[in-house]
Amino acid sequence: MPETIRVYGYHGTNTEVATTIIQQGFNVSSNDYDWLGTGVYFFQDAPVRAWEWAKQQHPANPAVIRSTIRLEDCIDLLDISWSSKIAAAHNSYVTKCREVNQPLPRQTAGAHRLDCAVINYAVGYFQEQTGKTVRAVRAVFLEGSPIFLGSYLYDRAHVQIAVRDRSLIEEPCLIEI
Repeated sequence: MPETIRVYGYHGTNTEVATTIIQQGFNVSSNDYDWLGTGVYFFQDAPVRAWEWAKQQHPANPAVIRSTIRLEDCIDLLDISWSSKIAAAHNSYVTKCREVNQPLPRQTAGAHRLDCAVINYAVGYFQEQTGKTVRAVRAVFLEGSPIFLGSYLYDRAHVQIAVRDRSLIEEPCLIEI
């Protein structure tokens, strides 16, 4: 059995919601624009980026929660072996949409509806193909501007994790930045 990978995940929010999360646990987001599909979203190993996001969304009372995340049963797009699997799920999703004359979700810079739909579809697709439940999704998110002219290094790039199964989230605690 492979060793379980554990990483720190940082969740930006406001102080009131943070208190509720610490007491009652996280709520799973299921917006149609959530980039990595349904899940609780974390910035991996990026507390300052989580703080920046929290300040943007909640300027009066930002907060960051750190948790340990177990990456079990994870679609891990940091591993290139997943690329062809996601491409196959995408092709199947497009075929299904065409069969029922449903337009593909519209992708924009701020709303990743197609990515979300494909990932959510892939979760069911993989379950059907392998019998395994996907419990988390992890990928690199290129965001911001190049750090210098001609660079592919971006000033807001980060690894993002969407945890679908909240039992993978351990030891949530409020942190100071």
